[in-house]
Parts: sequence; structure tokens; C-alpha cells
Amino acid sequence: MTRLADLQSDPAFRQAVLAVRGASSTLSGREVTEAEAQFLVGIALATFANAGGLDEPSLGHLARFSGKLGPNETVDSLTKH
Repeated sequence: MTRLADLQSDPAFRQAVLAVRGASSTLSGREVTEAEAQFLVGIALATFANAGGLDEPSLGHLARFSGKLGPNETVDSLTKH
């Protein structure tokens, strides 16, 4: 399995693809394909990682952000604060 295939089969990556696909479809006014959403998520994650996102303080920021998500919270509810 390639590194890309390994990442694309990750459950968290799959959830990110679903979220990006829905958001992109809403913003663009057309249905975004799964491949397009995978491309967008891959670009965002690679950029985040290459910019030091897997090191402190970025990793801590991400952990604290994700720790704030409650069982009934959504990204929409977080952005309204």
C-alpha cells in the first residue's frame, strides 16, 4: 500500500473528505466528487504538516480544538462563537 492509499483509507481522512465534499458542494453550487474532495483534503493536510502542523505549538492547538468538540457539536456550532 502506498503512503497516499494508506492516508486515504484512514477513518479521520474519510470523515474530512465527507465534510469537505459537503462544504465544497454547497459553496460551488454543484456536487463535488469524492476524488475532488480527497484532493482538497490532501492539499490541506500536506500543507498543514509541511508548515510544522505536526509539531508544537500547532499540534497542541489542533488537539485543544478537537478536544472541544462535544457529541452534539458541529463545525457550524463552533464557528458561531
